[in-house]
Amino acid sequence: MSRPIVIVGGWLSSTADYAGMARTLASPPYNRIVYITDISRTEWLSLRDPHFTPVLNLVARTVAVALNETGEDQVDLIGHSAGGRVARAYLGHLPFAGIIYDGHRSVASLTTLGTAHETYEVWVKEFAGYVNQSYPGAFYKHIRYQAVAGESVRGRRLGKPEEILAYRSYKTSFGDGHHIGDGIIPTASCYLAGASNLVIRGARHAPYNAPRTWYGARNVIPLWFDVGAQQHERSWRNDSVIPLNDGK
Repeated sequence: MSRPIVIVGGWLSSTADYAGMARTLASPPYNRIVYITDISRTEWLSLRDPHFTPVLNLVARTVAVALNETGEDQVDLIGHSAGGRVARAYLGHLPFAGIIYDGHRSVASLTTLGTAHETYEVWVKEFAGYVNQSYPGAFYKHIRYQAVAGESVRGRRLGKPEEILAYRSYKTSFGDGHHIGDGIIPTASCYLAGASNLVIRGARHAPYNAPRTWYGARNVIPLWFDVGAQQHERSWRNDSVIPLNDGK
């Protein structure tokens, strides 16, 4: 049996947002058993920086269930948006709020999708700083890290609605709204030192406004998910940029 996948969703997301992505990964050619960390939008909203313990506990429980039900020793983690930072913290061997998660022992690979590894967002700044200070870059050498970014919308103070939204979001998370990114997160802030960094031109951040072109869309997943990920001998890409053909 191949390793199960555990998806850690992003800020204000729900499990339903990742149902389509999970179905795709459970189907050929991937054929993986997929678990989604069950945190609701309301639970996300109740979190306060840097106290992300509730979602870290949920990740730990989800991984434990995945390993118990499949009989495998490790999982492949996929963290979307803020879920990528949470996943990096879960890997840690140092105590966080008095708890040692030590997730690196149970994880073979971590893929982050549209995660702002460098961010100025005031509501996550302390937690993000803790993660980067404690576990900089691709910290655990036995784990395969991949950081995926989108390059689809340039922020403009005056422009189309999606460009204005991008401008405001980029300015909030990176201090400058004139970046290019996935519509929510600037491409540059998704870079993770030491990881396999992949930029997908045309990829958007979330399913609610880009169901056909967001990271978890059926035709986008093959661009970043290598079927060979279930093999220990997997050879990761070097940093690269690839285009997305959305069928239009």
